[in-house]
Amino acid sequence: MKKFFALLLALAMILALSACGEKQQEPSNEGDEQDNTPAQTFNFKVSITQASTDPLATYTQQWMDEVTEKTNGAVTFEFHPNGELGTINDVCEQISRGASIIAYAGPDAFMATAPDLAILNSQYCLTDASQIDLINDSDWFKGQVDNLAANGNARILSWNYFTGYRHILSKTPINTPDDMNGVQIRVADSAAAIAFVKALGASPVVTNWNEVYSSLSTNIVSAAEAPLATLYSSSLQEVAKYCTLTQHLVSTGMMVMPEDIFESMPEEYQQILLDAVYQAGSDFTAYNLQSEQDYQAKMEEAGVTFITPDVSAFAEKAASMYTSGDLSFPDGLYEQIQEIIKQ
Repeated sequence: MKKFFALLLALAMILALSACGEKQQEPSNEGDEQDNTPAQTFNFKVSITQASTDPLATYTQQWMDEVTEKTNGAVTFEFHPNGELGTINDVCEQISRGASIIAYAGPDAFMATAPDLAILNSQYCLTDASQIDLINDSDWFKGQVDNLAANGNARILSWNYFTGYRHILSKTPINTPDDMNGVQIRVADSAAAIAFVKALGASPVVTNWNEVYSSLSTNIVSAAEAPLATLYSSSLQEVAKYCTLTQHLVSTGMMVMPEDIFESMPEEYQQILLDAVYQAGSDFTAYNLQSEQDYQAKMEEAGVTFITPDVSAFAEKAASMYTSGDLSFPDGLYEQIQEIIKQ
């Protein structure tokens, strides 16, 4: 009988030891799973005012996907096209206050803290998309980035999203700046746009864009200015047959986020984000340069004659807009930008 109880006791001990062995295994497995979980995670809302079908949405999605993949899911995004989060000014204000948002905006979106950046959205500050990288690499621009980060809590991830050149479509040929004298041209209600047209000797007529077709049809204006895609999609080639490739505005936007959140991210994540956003901007620029050629072909098929002028002659005459007193940029800023892009 004693042998029987001894046998039972030995069996019980073996089972107990076996059970203990299984419990020791579990923490090890759980630890392995935790090793694959990011120590820090970040989630951002991404805002653009363009439609979800716009090419900008495609290239924005490109960098979002790349960042999430390369950070193993530590950085994720919720995409909000169509201005779902508000106007550009509203969203940039939220960014300055530290909201977890990355937004597409123009260089004039932070006038209170970095007003000099707005010159990049002014006529003939730049004349070619190839000059965008020269600005990005300049000490002046890096100083503007640092200033906005320090005083506006906004980090520019990349300013290289070229959306197109603006050109002049007219009812009569415009070959030289002198041909602009007295021309009634539709412009947006923008201080820079108005100053530019006046510097060329033309007469600015401020109207809503949806009134341009009828204004050209009834000779209220004899010219308008916009990117080729906008001119074509508005059917203006039906009522004006000359397009002068003045390239008077190199429209370029940027991706921006809160500086305090950017600084809280591991350096590895920061670099992944910077690289992905920049590359998507480069790809977006290449797309729009090709698109410009495509729209020119479409307009030529519709009977539009294209004129390739001496752009430097237009830029030289328009430069007086920066000393006219109509704009608030500091003296010498325009000249400083010109020195940068001549390198």
